[in-house]
Amino acid sequence: MKAVLFDFNGTLFNDTDIHIDVWRKYIKEKLNIEFTTEEFLKRIFGRDNNAIIADIFHIDDLNEIHRISEEKEQRYRDICSTMDISLVKGATGFFDILKEKKIPFTIATGANKSNVDFYFKVFHLDRWFDYDKVVYDDGYLPGKPDPAIYRLACEKLGVDPQDVMVIEDSPAGVTAAKRAGISEIYVISSKDSFPYEVKGIIRDFDELRDLLCWKQKD
Repeated sequence: MKAVLFDFNGTLFNDTDIHIDVWRKYIKEKLNIEFTTEEFLKRIFGRDNNAIIADIFHIDDLNEIHRISEEKEQRYRDICSTMDISLVKGATGFFDILKEKKIPFTIATGANKSNVDFYFKVFHLDRWFDYDKVVYDDGYLPGKPDPAIYRLACEKLGVDPQDVMVIEDSPAGVTAAKRAGISEIYVISSKDSFPYEVKGIIRDFDELRDLLCWKQKD
């Protein structure tokens, strides 16, 4: 393994419930449609905003899709700003170990730039991540399960996908990683099973560290 790629939402930051709540209220307000959790998981979870909005709002104008996307994400950030939020257990210690081992790593996320900027500010991600190497939804890059995000992340780190570890949480993200040629995939989940074959299922990054038998220097 020569590099590590992290998904963000649901992987480094457990915000799935926040997104469910914001999407549900936004869709109800704009379309007067009640979305259940099951519908969220089927039609929204793991998909990029362009695909979600085009599907649910029946819109193909990219400028309008971007406007709706940013409006929804601003509401999401507003809610996050009122909460005491933190990264998933063990994440910062795992970053420190990667730095000690001189293993390159970055974020490959379907979040848009505004959200990435928010995460860098709130979680002080510049302590570990080079912003210029982060891959995110720029409004044009195909979202997961398309492999483009992971392929670009590998290019930015200058590594072959076969030499990369990915940590994900969604079937779409795992599919994207596999299509990019990455096989070393771990999934963050509270469940004991996953619909696709992966290297392992973990609860947090302390558990991943222990699985890899990595110890942080005192």
